[in-house]
Amino acid sequence: MNPDYVIVGAGTAGCLLAARLTENPAVNVTLIEAGPKNSNIWFRIPAGYGRLFQMGGFHWRFSTDAERQLNGRLLPWPRGRVLGGSGEVNGMVFLRGSSHDFDRWAQTCGPDWSYQAVLPAFRRLERWEGGESETRGGIGPIRVRDPASLSRGAQAFIEACESLGMPRNRDMNSGQILGVGPAQINVGRAFRSSTARAYLAPAMSRRNLRIITDATVTKVNFSGRRATGVEGRRADGSSFRIDASQRVILCAGVIGSAQLLLASGVGPVDHLQDVGVAMVADSPDVGSNLQDHFATRFSFLTKPAGTLHEIMASPMRKAGMLLQYALSQNGPLIRSVTEATLFARTSPSSVEADAQYHFTNFYIDGKSYVLAKQPGFMFSFNQCRPHSRGTIRLETPNALDAPRIQPNYLSAEQDRKAVIAAARLGQRIRWAQPFASYVLATRFPDDQRCPDDELLAFSRTNGTTVYHPAGTCRMGSDCKSVVDERLSVRHVDGLSVVDASVMPSLPSANPQAATMMIAERWLELHAAGSGAVTGRSFEAKAATQITG
Repeated sequence: MNPDYVIVGAGTAGCLLAARLTENPAVNVTLIEAGPKNSNIWFRIPAGYGRLFQMGGFHWRFSTDAERQLNGRLLPWPRGRVLGGSGEVNGMVFLRGSSHDFDRWAQTCGPDWSYQAVLPAFRRLERWEGGESETRGGIGPIRVRDPASLSRGAQAFIEACESLGMPRNRDMNSGQILGVGPAQINVGRAFRSSTARAYLAPAMSRRNLRIITDATVTKVNFSGRRATGVEGRRADGSSFRIDASQRVILCAGVIGSAQLLLASGVGPVDHLQDVGVAMVADSPDVGSNLQDHFATRFSFLTKPAGTLHEIMASPMRKAGMLLQYALSQNGPLIRSVTEATLFARTSPSSVEADAQYHFTNFYIDGKSYVLAKQPGFMFSFNQCRPHSRGTIRLETPNALDAPRIQPNYLSAEQDRKAVIAAARLGQRIRWAQPFASYVLATRFPDDQRCPDDELLAFSRTNGTTVYHPAGTCRMGSDCKSVVDERLSVRHVDGLSVVDASVMPSLPSANPQAATMMIAERWLELHAAGSGAVTGRSFEAKAATQITG
């Protein structure tokens, strides 16, 4: 018997949807993931992201085309390729973004996506350690907490920002993000709390859920303009085809969902003709509207300060780190890649925070990802809401081949000005106490008298992705949008996209939490009748009515 739903991509959104839909035993779901199972212990340990990247085998090794504004550089764009997707290999920073971000969505997507409309979904998915409130959830699957402790560098970063007049923000997930503080993380007492762990794992024993790993979907099949299922290739080289009786849901991510639509004949007619794909529906915005937070790293060589470099250089300290994690669930292994974050106005004319800063208790050059022996740390910064827009395009008709990724970083003049303004504030933080007292040398222009061109040139040469792509299957109320307000693909039937690709614009912060919200919101919007979705369970009666 064919499943009711075929979900393509077991990432942050796909795992959540598979678990929630199968709460109704009458609904059958097949979840397909290109990568392997997430059985390695490093997936569970919060700081395991670095080890997993070095091991290899769990990432799509994508790369951009040459970026004109970045001196022709090609930037690596790794994405999670494992059961759990990028949510199993990321830094676990849990930030919703500003309430204004979602009110901006409502301007182009309708009132169902305003902050007040999406807030219940945010609250439903989280179990905030501070307990339930008007803005926070206290009984959801995803455990969210403040870091148990901060490194000396992170503490100095926060105090330096406060000395410059930045307010201390005790809860950046309450709707307002302006200020500095520890970065909240989706971590339980000792382990990563991803949708694969918190939603999918408890559902794996359900008889109405089938999970297929090591299988790459290469095409959505259509009968006329109705999606009927998918086909693809397993890791052993064999092919497969799975039909869906109700709906195909693409959760393959910003790159994968756009690539699959294009390879299946849904996209700009001129591009489909150029690469030799038979057109099913002309949808000109598929693969357009690509956005990312472009990050510039300011790295510091420091006095001994308990940095990760010092720990990894000493067998005794490494043993102590492991012991601290095992006995007290504390220390470096329980921390996110971003320990502290700042949302700041970089100019007096800014009406809301326009730049985000991420403090990290180590530094890397962005190429080798290998820790040096000298103590050090870094902070990076990015514009909250970039204006530059890029594209995803097919290189060949075969979805097994990597697509062409062109972010067009810094192509908008506003973004170049924003980089300079954020770098100037970064210089001020560098010289503020107590942060400055740790610094022995810097690897960026730290003279506050240097010209703007020097700061921009540094970003062009050293800036990179902060792994926050979005927008390639844009949601909107207009007929040109790729998906409508209920995330159904326009111009065809039986097909939805539910992941970060539907975001009309990037949230001001890390997009992981908003991606979870989008999946929960899809369930709400496709449930017949108000009140069908409860705070704890997607009830069976409502689930049987999800046809959309």
